[in-house]
Amino acid sequence: ESTVNSPVIDLESEDLRCRTAKMDAKATKNLTLTAGVKFGLLFRENAKEESRFIQPHHKGPVMIYLAPLASNGEGDVWFKIFEKGYDTKTKRFFTEELQETRGAMDFTIPEDIAAGEYLMRTDVLALHQAKKKGMAEFYPNCVQIKLESNGKAKPKGYPIPGVFKADHPGLLIDIYDPIKSYEMPGPPLYSKELGTTPQNQEGEIPEEGNQPEEGDKPEEGDKPEEGDKPEEGDKPEDGEPVVKKPKVPAGKKKPCNGRKKKKRHFK
Repeated sequence: ESTVNSPVIDLESEDLRCRTAKMDAKATKNLTLTAGVKFGLLFRENAKEESRFIQPHHKGPVMIYLAPLASNGEGDVWFKIFEKGYDTKTKRFFTEELQETRGAMDFTIPEDIAAGEYLMRTDVLALHQAKKKGMAEFYPNCVQIKLESNGKAKPKGYPIPGVFKADHPGLLIDIYDPIKSYEMPGPPLYSKELGTTPQNQEGEIPEEGNQPEEGDKPEEGDKPEEGDKPEEGDKPEDGEPVVKKPKVPAGKKKPCNGRKKKKRHFK
């Protein structure tokens, strides 16, 4: 697991890929998942159970990517399979929704993606200082998975680093001004029908059984004043993903082989 608890802001850094600094990949094993079957992701600042998701004022979108494992994440290999940004109806970023579940969300890999071994990259984006160019904060992490699937799709890939631009309106934005719309950064979202889909894919909050217990909600965070920065010595904190056991519909083969969930941090 990662021992790093700070963001990546350099869009040309290789750490933008999987935030590989201080990681140990030797003990990593494949996590077996099945395309089209719902499973859980749990984001935490660290591996401790009592850890919160992320600082409340760290507001922004969440994105998930895949890349063939053999590529080592290098080159035009990353394709986006999930994104959720700003909801104009509720006037909240997806990270604000995840605060209510202490970082828990449900997710399904598209069923037409070809079987194989992949790096799955999750990315929590914090925009609280993004009014200034180059200050959007990326919190990426990677998990190594073995995907079971009858699909054949091998979507077009994009480079990370390389696909994000500092002047993109999704990365250069004052989130404390009224937001009429939000444009997701990065490559287009993959879909079977169109190759891309409209931004802000419908995300799923976990079912009742996965909700945190009453009284176990994250602390309320005050909206920082314009120009506010973290206090001296207060490292920006991240939400690290933990993959939860998939929920298998009746009649479908159980995707996991009984291994404990493992995270992949790959360089």
